[in-house]
Amino acid sequence: MANRELTVIAAGGDGDGFAIGMGHTVHAIRRNIDITYIVMDNQIYGLTKGQTSPRSAEGFKTKSTPAGSIESALSPLEVALAAGATFVAQSFSSNLKQLTSLIEEGMKHKGFSFINVFSPCVTFNKVNTYDWFKENIVDLEETPDYDPSNRAAAMNKIMETNGLVTGLIYQDKSRKSYEDMVYGFKPEGLAKQNIQITEQEFEKLVAEFK
Repeated sequence: MANRELTVIAAGGDGDGFAIGMGHTVHAIRRNIDITYIVMDNQIYGLTKGQTSPRSAEGFKTKSTPAGSIESALSPLEVALAAGATFVAQSFSSNLKQLTSLIEEGMKHKGFSFINVFSPCVTFNKVNTYDWFKENIVDLEETPDYDPSNRAAAMNKIMETNGLVTGLIYQDKSRKSYEDMVYGFKPEGLAKQNIQITEQEFEKLVAEFK
């Protein structure tokens, strides 16, 4: 926020964004902060050697759940939409053309852009593989009558596909970003702003605290 001239992009995994960082994710979404958040969704903890993550399906067997997970998997797209995200998209790590396009559109969007990316972990996840995704994903680019501005339709599409959908799922261009609603927030970075005030302005500010 100190420098509005910067384009802010955050990247992380499903364990990071939907477990220990979920509180930060939801509040950044609901505030509609102008950032692009890209989540690499392994559906497992890939960096810490294969434990169950919030995205692992019920019954999923890992080192931390050898008898199968007793928890249901989190639906990140439903959460993002319910929390008020104004840009919700999903892609597949091997679909570089679509993924690149969605990231570019997310960066142009004024507000919180949530992009979930199916990223199979070839080391620890032997269930949600590249072939499994290719067999189950519904691509919205092949649905010409789909309207990404319809929030209810977006939620229905997520639910009817069980979250296995790619493309631009929802976008609201009318809602202002958090930065645009902050009183007195100027378009220039702080380093370029004139922060000097007159003696009269200073006395007026001090008087408010007397």
